[in-house]
Amino acid sequence: MENLPYKVMHDELPEQSIIRFSGQLIINHIEKIADAVKNGLKTDKDLQIEIDNPESVDVTFIQLILSLKATLKANGKATTVKAELKPEIQLLIKNSGFQNVLN
Repeated sequence: MENLPYKVMHDELPEQSIIRFSGQLIINHIEKIADAVKNGLKTDKDLQIEIDNPESVDVTFIQLILSLKATLKANGKATTVKAELKPEIQLLIKNSGFQNVLN
């Protein structure tokens, strides 16, 4: 398996899908991260997004989360986000106005 600077993991439970993200969630990798999401996304179940202490996050990743939420909402499904973030990443997200995206 490739040693990538990010991780995208999918779990399927009977009542919901779970996608877990970690590592470098930035523009340099966002195309491959988005492809990994698309390849495993089930839009017929509610989705739980878990962001596990990433090394870095930028606005492209936030846009991906917004897109996931919109896609699931359009299919009548709920999305929840659980994020474990370093204080400096929390501050960056807050200062850029996206704090509500990760709630």
